[in-house]
Amino acid sequence: MMQRYHFLQQAQWWDSERVQAYRDEALAKLIRTSYAEVPFYRQQMEAAGVKPSDIRTAADLVKLPVVDKTMLRSGYPDQTTRDTGQKVYEACTSGSTGKNFCIKEDAWTAGWYRASFLLCLDWADWTFGEPHLQTGITLNRSIDRRIKDRLLRCHYIPAFDLHDDRLDENLERIDRYKIDHVWGYPSSLYYLARRAKKQGWNRPLRSVITWGDMVYPRYREMIESTFGTQVRDTYGCCEGMHIAAQCGHDNQYHIHSLDVIVEYLDADNNPVGANQTGDVIVTRLHPGPMPLIRYRIGDRATRSDGQPCRCGRGFELMRGIQGRDTDCVVTPTGNRLIVHFFTGVLEHFQEVDSFQVVQNERDSVQVRIVPRQGFSRETKQHIASTLAERGAEDLRVDVETVSEIPLTPAGKRRFVINNLDRP
Repeated sequence: MMQRYHFLQQAQWWDSERVQAYRDEALAKLIRTSYAEVPFYRQQMEAAGVKPSDIRTAADLVKLPVVDKTMLRSGYPDQTTRDTGQKVYEACTSGSTGKNFCIKEDAWTAGWYRASFLLCLDWADWTFGEPHLQTGITLNRSIDRRIKDRLLRCHYIPAFDLHDDRLDENLERIDRYKIDHVWGYPSSLYYLARRAKKQGWNRPLRSVITWGDMVYPRYREMIESTFGTQVRDTYGCCEGMHIAAQCGHDNQYHIHSLDVIVEYLDADNNPVGANQTGDVIVTRLHPGPMPLIRYRIGDRATRSDGQPCRCGRGFELMRGIQGRDTDCVVTPTGNRLIVHFFTGVLEHFQEVDSFQVVQNERDSVQVRIVPRQGFSRETKQHIASTLAERGAEDLRVDVETVSEIPLTPAGKRRFVINNLDRP
C-alpha cells in the first residue's frame, strides 16, 4: 500500500499523455493475464472473436462484452478467479443495489485501492497521525482494524446510531480530542452537522470526506455551512476499486486513471457524449485474484466534457455521480437508520438474494426479501432480531418474501424507501 501510495503522489502530476500510456500498458497486460488464467474471460473473448492482442488501448474495450454481477456470480469462483500466489479472502457486499455479490481479494489488490484512498486524504489536507472521526458500520473491529484505528488515531463511531444524545456525544468527542477531520457516510454527517447547528456548535474543521451515499445538495450545504470546510466526496465500490474523488477545486471527480478505466454507456451499451449521463462500466487495471473487465457496477454518472481540472492533475474527470439512491428510516425514538445500517446486516445473510426496506408507518418497516436457497422461517426471525439488536429495537420489523424487486425508471433498485411525510 505505501509503495503504491508514494508512486501515486508523484504520478498524479503526470500529463494526460503519460497517464494514458501507463493505463494502456496496464490494460494490455490485464487482458493477456485474464485470457490466460481466467476461464470466464477467455470464454467471453472467444465468443466475441477477440484476441488479447486486439485490446491495446481503452478505446478497444468496446470489442469486449459488458459483464454484470449475475454473469460473474454464475461462474464464481472456479471460472472467474485466478491464483495470485498470495493468501486470498472473500469479500461480500450487497452494494448499492441491495443484491449480494462476492469477490476474491488479496493483500496486493487491497493495497492498490487503499493507496488511492490515501491519495484522496492528501487532497483534503490530512496527514498520517492526525486524529479523525469516522462513521461506519463495522463496529466489531477485527484485530487489524483495531491496530489501524490506534496507529492512525481513528475515532470510529456507528453511522446508524443517530439519536440526538449520541450526536451530542460525538460533537463533544470532536472537541475533547481536538479533531479537525470528520469522514463517513454523507447522511450520517448531515445529521451530525444539523445537530451541531441546532446546538450552536460552530467549531470549523479542516476536512470533511464522504463516501458510500449520494451527497445531496442539502447535505453539502448543511455540512459545509456548519463545519466551515468543503465536502470532498469519494467514489468507490466494495469490489476492490477506488474509482474517483473530488480534489476541492470544483465539484467534479478525478478518476483514478492509473487504477481504473471508466466508461459511460446508454441502454444499448453505446458510449454517451460529453456532459451526458450513462451506466458506469469499470475496468480495474490490476487483475488481482478476480479480474473485473467492463464490469457494470450498477451506478449512473455523468461524463465530463474533457476539460482538465485547474489543479493540474493529469487524471480524467467525471462530472458527477447520479445513481446511488439513498433514504433514511426514522424510528419512533428519533434514531435515523441510513441505508448502510441495513446493508451492513443483510449482506451477511447468504440466503438473501436482494432486498428492499419500506417504511409506511412510524413504528414499523417492511423488509422485502428475494430469497435464495436455504431461506426459512428461522431466517426471517434471525433477520428481524438482528436488525433489532443493531439499532431498530423500537421498530416492528415485518419480513416478507417476494419474487422480485422492481427497478426504478433509471434502472436502479431503491432498497430503502421512506413514504412518511418528512421536512
